[in-house]
Amino acid sequence: MADLIIYEEGREYVIEQFHNGHFDYIEVIQEVAERDFFRYVDNKGVLRALAETYPWPRVKEEVPAWFYIAADMAMRLHGNHAFHGFPWVVSTGGLLAAFGPELGRRYVDPETKELRIECKGFNDKNDYPRQTPCDHDFLRKIARDTGAEELMQWFNGDVQKIFRKHRYFDKAGIFIGDASYIFLPDNENYEGSVVLLFDEHNHPVSKEQQKKMSSAQLKKCSWRRCLKMVSLLHTNKQAEFFLYAALVVIPGNAHECPILWKMVDEFVSQIGKGVIKDLILDRGFIDGERIAHAKQEYEIDTTIGIRRNMDIYKDAVGLTKFPETQWEAYNRPQTTPPVPDKRHYKDVKVPEKIKKREAKRRQTLEKQRAERGEAPFSAPRPKWITRLERLTSWSACTVPMDVVLCKENEADTSEKCWGIMTTATDEKVHAPVRRYDLRVLIEERHRHLKCFWDLAKFPSPNFSLVVNQVIFVALTYSLLQQQLLKKGRKALNKATKRRMLEELVPVADHITVFSNQYYARFSTYEYTQMVLTVPEEARLKLLAQVNQRKRQFHLGLAESNPP
Repeated sequence: MADLIIYEEGREYVIEQFHNGHFDYIEVIQEVAERDFFRYVDNKGVLRALAETYPWPRVKEEVPAWFYIAADMAMRLHGNHAFHGFPWVVSTGGLLAAFGPELGRRYVDPETKELRIECKGFNDKNDYPRQTPCDHDFLRKIARDTGAEELMQWFNGDVQKIFRKHRYFDKAGIFIGDASYIFLPDNENYEGSVVLLFDEHNHPVSKEQQKKMSSAQLKKCSWRRCLKMVSLLHTNKQAEFFLYAALVVIPGNAHECPILWKMVDEFVSQIGKGVIKDLILDRGFIDGERIAHAKQEYEIDTTIGIRRNMDIYKDAVGLTKFPETQWEAYNRPQTTPPVPDKRHYKDVKVPEKIKKREAKRRQTLEKQRAERGEAPFSAPRPKWITRLERLTSWSACTVPMDVVLCKENEADTSEKCWGIMTTATDEKVHAPVRRYDLRVLIEERHRHLKCFWDLAKFPSPNFSLVVNQVIFVALTYSLLQQQLLKKGRKALNKATKRRMLEELVPVADHITVFSNQYYARFSTYEYTQMVLTVPEEARLKLLAQVNQRKRQFHLGLAESNPP
């Protein structure tokens, strides 16, 4: 593997070298989201670890794997999934700023007077000046030649080991499993895709359901080409971050239940027991044998929706008819932290005049509702829940289950209840319901990846390229979530990609000085002070170097390597 060139931050060393009349490179850069992201994954050793385990499809590694992975993630950050757009990603992104002048430099073309990028590249096969460290078609070929199965195994195995090594998994061990359809253009060349009938809410319609539909309902249905993404999402009780722990892309007509339980088995075999403690699923993953196996072999508690035609549900409803059954009011708690507001910071104290204006506005609204004969505003109505413990009437599951029944109104009969079941014990009545409330988080992640990260905007029908895009979007998303969490910006983890980038706009200009594989950042005033305090004997050396760099910059003669 080619060496990864790392610049270590060393402020005192750089100042000392500068005062001795030596520096390698000086650049004015800004605090941008992409550059900070790559410095995070680089400095933490994540990028090198990813490169060491990546299933490289070539005998030789002419372009280092770490750069290929960084370039692929940079494209996902930009929302540019077509490889021919890679030069634009390099020119407008933070790759060069993140990895220093070894990767490439900017200069002014002497003829056109335009600012251009010149990169040395990773081999000696270049007859023309490079505007990217490697050719965009090379990236496409590596992505295409990396087998889809090998890439998914890498993400579900080696990548998760790296996540655990860096302590990305929360001790609470909450994991949410779900499947989501990925809709495609009506192009039969999309490998592994199928055409299915969906209703107006994008739910698949079976042949039996189709026979029962009226002509008006059938008119609202449409045939759509699709794949299916089965994923395992990790979070904590406060939903402060979201980490993709496993992901598989399958044909749209394949059943997701055995796929997800196989993913759980593989995760435990790769990462070990004790990482997954609570598994939250919807009714589509009901499998009594697998739920019992997860509890007995892996000590994983499963919380899952229940079907009304199940014997355990009917028994639970029957038990509620006894007079000793107690129903409790349950209010769904608000999740924290809130998504950043568009207009002001959340931690800013609300002015008194704003409070008065808001109170007056509410009074006006209440008056208007009363004039229209409408009921006044009120807090959300609580649900009523009861818990039936240690039921064993589900013959397919060899471990006892607790069933929690929920109804909208206290006066409703038990027949109107919906319910969930769990293998967890010794909890409060509302604990399974509160845990199951987290299940909607994975559906929201599906929406974010599809709508704001362009997950399904595939430029090629090749299955390997489709899987590459899905995997690297999930990888980039997960690492960005961890970076924001470590920086204390966890509120942004719930924001859309656009809102996230708006909050991560440049916050400060500064000057970065490179010297002997070290770098240091200085504000304008700090750099000016450092220049003014340089000893006289070093001043002439610095002046000669600055003049040389200036000539190289304006004549387009800048080399990629520092002298």
